[in-house]
Amino acid sequence: MSQPSPAAPLLSDAQAWADLDACIRNWWDGDVHTALEEDLRKDPDRTLLHLPHPYTTPGGSEKAFPEIYGWDTYYINCALLAHGRTDLVKNNIRNQLYQIDRFGMTLNGNRTWYETRSQPPLWVEGLMRYVEATGDEDLMMQAYPLFKQEYLGYWTAPHHQTSIGLSTNRDIGDTNAPRLHAESETGLDFFSGFDGDVRQCVPLILNCILVNVTRNLAAMARQLGRDEEAGRWDQETDQRTQRIRKYCWNPDHGFFFEYNFKQARQTSVWSLCAYWTLWARVATDGQAALLATHLGKFLHPHGLAMTDRSYPSPHPEFSWLQWDHPSGWPPYQIMVAEALGAYGYDAEARTVARNFLQLQLRLHGETGKLWEKYNVVEGSLNFPKERYEVPPLHGWSSASVVLLGRFLRSTDGQAHS
Repeated sequence: MSQPSPAAPLLSDAQAWADLDACIRNWWDGDVHTALEEDLRKDPDRTLLHLPHPYTTPGGSEKAFPEIYGWDTYYINCALLAHGRTDLVKNNIRNQLYQIDRFGMTLNGNRTWYETRSQPPLWVEGLMRYVEATGDEDLMMQAYPLFKQEYLGYWTAPHHQTSIGLSTNRDIGDTNAPRLHAESETGLDFFSGFDGDVRQCVPLILNCILVNVTRNLAAMARQLGRDEEAGRWDQETDQRTQRIRKYCWNPDHGFFFEYNFKQARQTSVWSLCAYWTLWARVATDGQAALLATHLGKFLHPHGLAMTDRSYPSPHPEFSWLQWDHPSGWPPYQIMVAEALGAYGYDAEARTVARNFLQLQLRLHGETGKLWEKYNVVEGSLNFPKERYEVPPLHGWSSASVVLLGRFLRSTDGQAHS
């Protein structure tokens, strides 16, 4: 494992990054799909769900994952904003608002088998970044009541609310694999940190993002002149923040862990999910300092691994889980770099960005493609097989190139600038 260098240098091949960034800029239009009535009629499985606007897919022209996906779209939108493609971002947001209006939540994806679960609700933050970039307050006014509806009617409804005041994940449909499908809603399908059943846990990724959701709802309410309502959102933000600290912080280890509320104990897996507490400004300055000291547990010469080591799979269906060591996933490199920068750990953030981006550049040079995930220990694409081989991908893999490269060039510590 690597220790963050005190002053990580810029990329060894800045021109290779600039060339790939330009290439990605030209990919976006080819990554756009539609799900209009005529597309639904042509769908051989009759499982595609309607969307009123064109949308940007994670697989893009690589053909993998041709749907719109909930949290993938946030990272895609951040990269699109960096490239000035506000037209595509607006369409993606409008499609997600359409899903909330129709289904009560933004779906995991626009397929019939996704109708009963969501994904990490980053789209609220995505809307705020779009409004910041464009000044499109009309879209914010349309979004506010729908985001409010989703928070109250889905994320804090009885099926997701727990006895300790934090939220869990679940698939609310009549499913033949409820344990696995609930974990799919976390975005981490599959991961060792939830004791094999996320419905017993209050995931850090979800609850930290929900802190961000209510903070943004408060900002929207104030913008709309609803100060009393904004105050209630502030209170909701503070309460969830305190509960995450109470249940998930371990003072002996100086780290945040997943919490099993059914068994009233923390799980034992060290994972990058702890750094969502920095991203959402849940961690105190003292907690952030300790998290920064533990970064070396995950940091390798080619990026951050999801866990500090390989853990036994808690799922009898799988011997190895793809959201564990030695996997390095693009969205987590983006999130951790931004989160560290937000607390002033700029050198550490730059090391994260540089290590992973150089791996992406090298493997793109060797294969001509970007990939869904990377083995950051070996600097390769070699993995045990969970359910499928590593697919070539645009989506958040394109986003990590676009955003981490700009982060390394910037002086303001924001990975999305």
